Amino acid sequence: MGKKAFYRGILHEDRMSATPFEKPQGTSEVPHIEVDEETKEIIKEILSQMKNPVEVLFFTSNTCGNRDTNWCVPTEELLDLLAELAPPGKLILKKIKYEENNGLFAKYNVELPRVPVIYLLDGAIKYLGAPLGEEVRAFIETIVRISVGETKLRPKTKKGLEALMSADNSKKVEVLTVVTPSCPYCPYAVLMANMFAYDSKGKVVSITVEAYEESDIADAYQVTAVPTVVLKREDQDVGNVEFIGVPPESDLLKKVLDYSGVGSQ
Repeated sequence: MGKKAFYRGILHEDRMSATPFEKPQGTSEVPHIEVDEETKEIIKEILSQMKNPVEVLFFTSNTCGNRDTNWCVPTEELLDLLAELAPPGKLILKKIKYEENNGLFAKYNVELPRVPVIYLLDGAIKYLGAPLGEEVRAFIETIVRISVGETKLRPKTKKGLEALMSADNSKKVEVLTVVTPSCPYCPYAVLMANMFAYDSKGKVVSITVEAYEESDIADAYQVTAVPTVVLKREDQDVGNVEFIGVPPESDLLKKVLDYSGVGSQ
């Protein structure tokens, strides 16, 4: 498997496909992650592009082990592996365990039942649940793009996000993307939302929700296919499903600006 196969075209975000969402039957144990040497070398090559340090906040707890499926273990193993394979000092992993530092849970508004939770850009990019399976590719690419400071969004998108940042009365907008580990299209939607968050300097908050782990969120939005993309203004309690499938970049921008109040000015 080469670098291209690992990404499977992740750099081309515009896709309209979706995968049916079916809840797993019964419970299953999540094994430790297994990564062969060839894949490690590919990941190491990708991470070698990093220029500036990227901080990853990993929220976990001892109570993960009391659940039917303990996702905290493989998530921590993945993050440890990425920190090991990244250039020295470029991926800064901070582990925050509830039992040792619940104050930071409160500071960052992390709910204990949601762990494992990952924050990038101090919470402008959030993962509720493990970024495993297909999501690994988008997660790694997000880290690299943050590090080099290049989102690859279109000039028109960047201009629209600049308008959002400069508008006096604009509201923050959450883009919540519901995914599953086996969905081949979900990484496109997640990567795009993450880059909106980066280029808007947190005016757009990207939240990736793993549907199996956070089933109450998937149920609340009646998710039948993934990715499902929900938008919510910061002063709203509940968002709206705006896309089923990967939205075109221009359509996502329009919705973000509408929700922020900039689009209606």
